[in-house]
Amino acid sequence: MIPMFAAAVMILFITLLYSVIMVVLSGGLKRLDTVTEPCPARPIPVTVVIPFRDEQEHLSSLVHDLAAQQYPEEKLEVLFVDDHSGDGSREKLQQLLEGRSGFRYLELPEGRKGKKDALLTAIQQATASWIIQTDADCRLGPRFVASHVAYLEQHPSDLVAGLVTIQHGKGGFLETFERLDMLSLVAAGAGSCYYQRPMMCSGANLGYSRKLYFETRRFDPSETVASGDDMFLMIGARRLGKRLSFIAEREAMVETPALSALRPLILQRIRWGSKTSHYRMADIQLLAVVVAVTNLLILTTPVWLIWFPSWWIYLLPALVVKSLADFLLLHAVTGVTGERKALRLFIPAALFYYFYHLAILTGALFSGSGWKGRR
Repeated sequence: MIPMFAAAVMILFITLLYSVIMVVLSGGLKRLDTVTEPCPARPIPVTVVIPFRDEQEHLSSLVHDLAAQQYPEEKLEVLFVDDHSGDGSREKLQQLLEGRSGFRYLELPEGRKGKKDALLTAIQQATASWIIQTDADCRLGPRFVASHVAYLEQHPSDLVAGLVTIQHGKGGFLETFERLDMLSLVAAGAGSCYYQRPMMCSGANLGYSRKLYFETRRFDPSETVASGDDMFLMIGARRLGKRLSFIAEREAMVETPALSALRPLILQRIRWGSKTSHYRMADIQLLAVVVAVTNLLILTTPVWLIWFPSWWIYLLPALVVKSLADFLLLHAVTGVTGERKALRLFIPAALFYYFYHLAILTGALFSGSGWKGRR
């Protein structure tokens, strides 16, 4: 009986540890620095880089958003880097950029491929010392660049991560679930950034100095890990003791389209999660383990209760406390992004998440992933 009792207590302890971490991250998110003056006093030169592959359907919207930026035209450079698209993106983009000052189309030469090579090509040719990176399928507000620069002016940093959310489409459970899942990751990155130990960031909304990019290349195992440019940049910055910040301003937020079905969503998350073992950063990997173990323990709660009905006194509080901690984190981040309505589906989304997480964990451990025809 004693070993069984110890096992029940251990489940409760791990769940409480997870919950404490979520509460701490929520607190960090709420304490992030804000922009007191929305306009930069002295606009600096900025290069926006967009690596892309087969994004013909999204390029028109992004070019429109970048052309509409409320930022001095002579201070803004935009570099699109084509990673061997085969869907007509080249012709489409060249047509869109015709006559636009400061907008350039670059193409990876034969023998080079992948997002990391595309970023390297762009940053080598960038004329500005401050880089803002985004994705070709994102939508940006007109003050996206200005907000980034205003924040940087008021809070000098070497790297600034930003908010990413899901575009509002037809609605429905899957879209809301994807939004909450994305925002939970964003919240974890934002909250941990307050403590100068960021756990994650997204290349869909990331600003950094050109100097930092080249200083951190030695921390990126680009020869063995094709993706993860954003995370390895962040990890390199941490190892070098650089100043990392998070801009939690809606005007600096980007929106990315919801995926069309559950399978591509799971495959995307598998691709993200499969790099964790390469990070070589103890707190990031420990957080991943705590999250995985906690979700697996909660998922198997019905089995534990069938075998040991008396454990309900430990397992029920564990489930309630974890759910409250998750809700607190999402409540904090949806308040920042203005998407509190998504919390109406929190309970079904939270229950579905355990099976979703199991599928991602299994895929990341055993199957790996691909992206646009590449493994």
